[in-house]
This record gives sequence, C-alpha cells and structure tokens, in this order.
Amino acid sequence: MMDTFHVGTAAPSTRPGQRFSDARRAEHPEAMRIRDPRAVELAGALAEIAGCGNGATESDLSVLGFSVGEIIAHLPEAKLILAETFVRELAPSGDRMQQIIEKALASAVHLMPVTGGLDGPSQDIARIEWQRYCQARAAFKLDPWWSQSERALVALKTFLRRLPLLEREANRVIYAIAAEQKASVQRGEHA
Repeated sequence: MMDTFHVGTAAPSTRPGQRFSDARRAEHPEAMRIRDPRAVELAGALAEIAGCGNGATESDLSVLGFSVGEIIAHLPEAKLILAETFVRELAPSGDRMQQIIEKALASAVHLMPVTGGLDGPSQDIARIEWQRYCQARAAFKLDPWWSQSERALVALKTFLRRLPLLEREANRVIYAIAAEQKASVQRGEHA
C-alpha cells in the first residue's frame, strides 16, 4: 500500500544536489516549449522598466517598439519568463559580525553597530551603553592598565546584551576586542 502511494510522486534527480522542485519544473510542459523571441524581449523590457522603480505602462512599452497587438499577445508569456527568472535581493537589516567587530575596535560614538530587530526604545538604551563602552575604551587607550581593559570589556558585554545577538556572536566580539587590547599593550602602543 505504501509503495503505490509514492509511485509517480517523486521526480528522479538527474544531478546530485538538484532540488525536487527544479526536477519537477524541468518536466513541466511549459518548460519544454521554446520561448517566443519577442516575448523574451518584452520580458526584458518589463524588467528594465521595473528596475527604474516604475510600473510598465502600455505607452512605455510602445516607446520601446512594441505594438499593442504584440503586448496583448506576448504579455502572459513575458510574465511567466519574469516569474521564472525573478530573484529577490535583500540587503541586510544591520551590521554583519565583522562590521560589529570593526566598529567595536574603532569605538567611535557615532559608529554604533546596529542589528535588525532593535526597536526605538531598545536602540536608545543600546546607544547609552555604546557611549559608556566608547568612554571606557578611550580611557583604556589613554591609560592602558588591566583594570581599564576589563572595564571596557564589561561595558562592551553590557552593550552587546542589548543587541539581538547569539551568545557565541557576542563572545566573538568580546574576544576580538580583548585580543586587540592585549596585543596593543604588549606592543607598547600606549606606553
């Protein structure tokens, strides 16, 4: 009974790592059809106009050389082509780990690391903690002794607790700052 249920539902994968949906898409009758070159051009025109931030109108397409008849005839196929090739690119909503480390090393008040998920009040509290860290780090740079170093690291840890970071990510930032502070003391940069 179980074997008959699965017969015909799984598409054979022709390549290692191929997704199930890709294999099913390749078997679809629409995928076997050869695209009309004019529909491909129309899809390109639609994508270009959409990239400018505006919706494509009939007059925009006619300026590009498409007649009303061509638009009516090829628009459904052009929309399918666009749907198949559409890729959404999302910009990160905040700093990545390396950027957070670089900003913590710079310790400038106006360069606070920002992550996604911070609302207004949480960001205000985080900004205060960031200022405290920057003050502690500046004190360490002026007078590099170990208790100043520890004070800066505690302030950084307090700030990082305000951000929506995993504990291992926060520890990575703290370790990078601690290593840099230790190295700068050993090199005698602050002496």
